[in-house]
Amino acid sequence: MAASARTAARITAQMAAVRGRLGASAPIARIGGVVSLLLDAFVATVEPRLGRFLDRSRRIAVAEGDGLVLYEVRDGRIDPRGRFDGTAPQNFAGRGLELRLPPEVFLSRTLRLPDAGRDYLGPILSHRLERLTPWRPDRVLYGYDVPEPAGADGTIAVDLLATSADLVAPHLDALASAGLKVTALGSSAAPLEAPLAIDLYRGRPGTGGTSPLRRPVALAAALALGILAPACLASALLAASAETEQVETEAHLSALRSRLAARTGMGGTREAGLLAAKRPEASALVLIDRLSAALPDGTVLRELDADGAKVRLVGRSDDAAALIGLLEGQGGLSAVRFAAPVIRDAERREAFDIVASRAPGPRAEAGR
Repeated sequence: MAASARTAARITAQMAAVRGRLGASAPIARIGGVVSLLLDAFVATVEPRLGRFLDRSRRIAVAEGDGLVLYEVRDGRIDPRGRFDGTAPQNFAGRGLELRLPPEVFLSRTLRLPDAGRDYLGPILSHRLERLTPWRPDRVLYGYDVPEPAGADGTIAVDLLATSADLVAPHLDALASAGLKVTALGSSAAPLEAPLAIDLYRGRPGTGGTSPLRRPVALAAALALGILAPACLASALLAASAETEQVETEAHLSALRSRLAARTGMGGTREAGLLAAKRPEASALVLIDRLSAALPDGTVLRELDADGAKVRLVGRSDDAAALIGLLEGQGGLSAVRFAAPVIRDAERREAFDIVASRAPGPRAEAGR
């Protein structure tokens, strides 16, 4: 067990050295402080809900005589663990430890302050330390408590407890050499079975480790970050790859549209095709309309064959020869001529077979 304690002490010392090197950088120190505050706030939120599943025991070192006596308090029961001999006893290493010093090393005072300053008691007291205590303000450790509600005069009683860091340092050094970290400091006059009403370490940076949840939560957060960081990187790479594929696909489609436009001789788009189909020289409906308007009343069509660039009209007319001039230029027709001799039937009407050239439409051009 002593070997395990020494190993834990070495690991703690190494981690402290790493933190000391990193802490030399102001930005890193600020980031670390913010992360620590966020972690403490999260632990403080979830701890009450998970408290029944956690080890709620407290470990206490009390200065008695010329040494320290260790206690473990669980569910209000005090279990003496003997005098501190320089090694961390079982179940003490890596856990928060309360340090209780004799009442005579503390300065205790009760102040009357306006209730309006309740939220600013820390700054108010820190500015008065030089007048309230006999020690240098930068060496003072202090805590306070407001045990009662505000009085009728609008003031509150503030119990102040203070001591010098120089009086506490020897005990801290002895405990730190065994890998024990003091996270709470108070007077031994307070009952051991109850948490400290005035904790001189409350709110100090780096003393929020008393909760057994803090380390598991920190490890879980680090593990989640380690898993999520590669996942986010992989997602970013996949998104970049998908975007590249999309650009390549759009470029390929653009090339296909250009080739189609080159083959059809027009824009290649659906809108361009629809517009082209409505041109007089390409539209079959427009051709029929034009022929109906151009042919005289005495003319009857029996066949109309519009095949690409060639149009053939077969029928009867009172004056077939006049049809050549009437059809030229109608519906995009040109080179209008008779494909066969005109024959007069028994009713003295002339049977004709006329062919003409027509400007090619998109379908005919695409088939070439």
